[in-house]
Amino acid sequence: MKVFKFLISYLELMKYIAKVDVSLKSGHINSEGETIEHLLKELGYQVEKTDVSKVYTILLQAPSAVEAKVKAQEISERLLANPAKDNYIINVVEAVDQ
Repeated sequence: MKVFKFLISYLELMKYIAKVDVSLKSGHINSEGETIEHLLKELGYQVEKTDVSKVYTILLQAPSAVEAKVKAQEISERLLANPAKDNYIINVVEAVDQ
């Protein structure tokens, strides 16, 4: 029983890093990307398209990587991304010495 309690407390203390990349859905104007693209062309770079997205790095605790991803998805839907205009991709890895 003590081993089981230890495992439960160990699992509760697992730390994960969730990276959430939020970008605009197609059809929405990415004015920041267009500005960067224009400036790059002025500097002599031959670029076809420039998009700008935001990457959020979140250190969180969860009993498993699956649960960490569920939490990151909830965070994304509630705060980081607007479902009407944004797409988001979540990548979760176990934190090492954080």
